[in-house]
Amino acid sequence: MKKINTMILANLGFAALFSLLNICFHADVSTLAFIISLCFTALMVKFLGLEVYKKQLIQKVFCAKKFLQYEPYVFLIAFIIRRAGAKGTSFAFDLISVIFWLGIFVTSLILQHYFKPANYKKITGKAISEPKNESIFKMYAKGKKRDGSKVNPVDYIKWFGYEIVDWGDALVQAVFMVLLFQIFLFQFYKIPSESMVPEYMINDRVAVSKITSGPKFPLSDVGIPCMKEYHRGDIVVFRNPHYTINRESEVKTVVSQIIYMLTFTLVNTNVDEHGKLKADPLVKRITGVAGEQLMMIDGILYSRTKDSPEFKVVDQDLKWAEYDFSNESPALQRLITDFRVSGDYYQQILEFENYKNALDFNWAKERCRNLADEMAKYCKNTSISDSELLEFFSSSDLCIESIGKIYQPYLQRVLSSTGGLKWFRKFMTEWIDSYDQLSKDGYIGGNAYTDTNYRINIMYKLTIGELFTRIVKLQNEEVPSEQIENDEIIIRAMYSYDMLYYYMYLFTDQRNMPPFPENDADGNPQYIPENCYFMMGDNRFNSFDMRHTDRYLTKITPYDNYSITYYSSMKPQYVPKKLILGTTGIRFWPIARPVRRAR
Repeated sequence: MKKINTMILANLGFAALFSLLNICFHADVSTLAFIISLCFTALMVKFLGLEVYKKQLIQKVFCAKKFLQYEPYVFLIAFIIRRAGAKGTSFAFDLISVIFWLGIFVTSLILQHYFKPANYKKITGKAISEPKNESIFKMYAKGKKRDGSKVNPVDYIKWFGYEIVDWGDALVQAVFMVLLFQIFLFQFYKIPSESMVPEYMINDRVAVSKITSGPKFPLSDVGIPCMKEYHRGDIVVFRNPHYTINRESEVKTVVSQIIYMLTFTLVNTNVDEHGKLKADPLVKRITGVAGEQLMMIDGILYSRTKDSPEFKVVDQDLKWAEYDFSNESPALQRLITDFRVSGDYYQQILEFENYKNALDFNWAKERCRNLADEMAKYCKNTSISDSELLEFFSSSDLCIESIGKIYQPYLQRVLSSTGGLKWFRKFMTEWIDSYDQLSKDGYIGGNAYTDTNYRINIMYKLTIGELFTRIVKLQNEEVPSEQIENDEIIIRAMYSYDMLYYYMYLFTDQRNMPPFPENDADGNPQYIPENCYFMMGDNRFNSFDMRHTDRYLTKITPYDNYSITYYSSMKPQYVPKKLILGTTGIRFWPIARPVRRAR
């Protein structure tokens, strides 16, 4: 009995010290931590201290054991609530709290072991038995209970109530046990999207190993040290940095996990401020590591370092990046629900990129001047200041979804408004004057990304110029509108514009990325910091990953005052190591799956 008493005193001591640490005078939710831990400690003192330790009432052992089963979970909740208020706690304070919690956890496990009937009898010489519900079948067959008394209808109600409580007790304990398991050891993760196709499909279940990734107690930095070295190619699960991660959000995350498990995955309360389910955590592949600067051009990832200053193709990434699934096996294709492009359409994208890369700037200069001169035959040359020219069309007017797509009102304004011709000439030719000064290291703007966007902007100008001048010419020749619509040059210009539009709207931010991290103000390369990584999905046309953010209106190129604009989602960011929750391991469901084609 001595070692049982020793454990009881140790357990109550840890509980009391832990409760004292939860004393808080802030006028927020954190004050509840002390109330919860104090009340539960009082119950533990009553059943474990007074009735089992002092009075040695063996009939109370089972009740004390039940409180011991819940003790670690209740104090873990108190730990979370204490840190959920407006004011945080220091690392040292959290560390001491965790030490006391571990003391509670260990002593409660030992006491539960001692309180098993066989072990308790072996230690104390006294026999105890855990209360068990009556057998419903024996009660119904014999009409009697275990003690020989006659069964009445109330006994059936008691039996049902006992079963409900017993099953509820088992469920709650299982939920909290799984929660601890998921925090520190493994988590089973359901793939929510097709961003990792064909590696993972929607609703695939994978096991995520967390113990080597430095799991921490909720809302603190106290936990197991990270023992994992991550490398390019590792598939990791990590917190989504697009969302605000603070004490309040972490509390909501933990609560949503508990509710999710208690409702057998039917209720998910992990939503953002708009009520949408959060894409958090994410599962992506590490494609960039510390010490690198990355850039993506036409779907190919490049990297450079301080020791190797030239951008070179990341050969490993070619094995994982997927843009076209037409070459995958039919069995695997049947599992993919969202084909962003077909095989033929993907070939058109490649042809477009080849045409863009082959653009002759000298020819483009001459053609833009000729188109401006052609428009001068049909427009009045009226005076307008340069500042007014820049405001002739707004940024949203010059958006790819506006000018060219719905060209009639824009063309009419050029023809009828003061300064329309001067604006058109500036729009078509201003880039020519600064072109020679922009070339550096063989690229406009100094790198392949600024160069490729500069080319696309000129292609837009050429297309709009061809369209506008051709329509004006035919209208002045009084060609019927039906013939204008079927004019070969206009049809070709509209087709060219559609290709440019769809490329910029759907594909450019999936096929291209500026140097990241971006160079400093003096043009010096910057690199991914230590203990940080860059992640992308394998399905590059269907992955909202660390390249992207919410869409915003921006110029295609900053080197043209009259640049076409578009809604971009490009805003790369790296992920600190501390946000990585673990690495994916076995896909345990479905058991069989067609594999991706060999590269």
